[in-house]
Amino acid sequence: MSVTTFFEKMIGLQQQRSQQKQNSYRELVAGIATGEEPSAAEVERLLAETNKSITDLKNDVEDYQRRFVLKAIVASLPKLEQEFAQVQQQIAAADRVLEEAERRHDEITGPLYGRLHEIKEARNDASAARQELYMGCDDPELERQLDEANAEIERLMEANKDLATQAVYIDNQANVEKRRAERELTEADRDHRREQAAVFQKQANSIRQRIKASEKAQADAVKRRDEIEERMRQW
Repeated sequence: MSVTTFFEKMIGLQQQRSQQKQNSYRELVAGIATGEEPSAAEVERLLAETNKSITDLKNDVEDYQRRFVLKAIVASLPKLEQEFAQVQQQIAAADRVLEEAERRHDEITGPLYGRLHEIKEARNDASAARQELYMGCDDPELERQLDEANAEIERLMEANKDLATQAVYIDNQANVEKRRAERELTEADRDHRREQAAVFQKQANSIRQRIKASEKAQADAVKRRDEIEERMRQW
C-alpha cells in the first residue's frame, strides 16, 4: 500500500467515524426531544465525542422540537388548501342565488368569509413554516445541490434568451431574402434568393427545436430544485 493510499484510507475512516458520531448525536437530540431519557454516561460520552456542551445539547433539542412543530404545521397545508377550495365553491354557489335570497346569502357567506380569513391566516403560517424549515436547513450537501440547480436554471434561461434572439434575427434574414426575390429580374436569381430564405428558415426552425429542448431541461432543473428544497424542509 502506498503512503498516499494509506493516508486516504485513514482520512476516510476518520470521516466515517465522525459522521457516525454526528448521527449518534442527532439520534440523542431526537430522543430527548420526544421524551426519551438517555443515561447520563451516554450523554457525556456523545458530548465529548462531538465537542458539544450541555448548552449546545439544550439548544439543539429545542431546535428539534421547534422544527417538529413546524413540520406539523406544514403537514396541515393540504387539508387547509382543500377546505379553502371547498369554502370558495360554497361562496360561489351562494353568489349565484344572491338575487333570489339576499338575506340568506348574507347568512351563509358571513361565517364562511370568517372561516376563509382563518384559513388564509393558517395558510400564511404554514407557508412561513415552510420557509423557516427551508432556511433552517444546515446540510452542506443539500445546499451545494441547490446552488448547482439554481445555477443550471439561470444558465438555461440565459441560453434560451440568446437562442430566441438568434431565431428572430434569422427569421428576419429569411424575410429579407424573400422580399429580395420578388425584386429580382431573372427566375434564376429569384430561385437563388428563395433557396437562401429556405436555408435561413431551416436554421431558425432548428434553433427553435433547441429552445424546446432547453425549456424541457429548464423545467427538469426547476423540478429538481423543488425536490431539493422539499428535502431541505424535511431535513
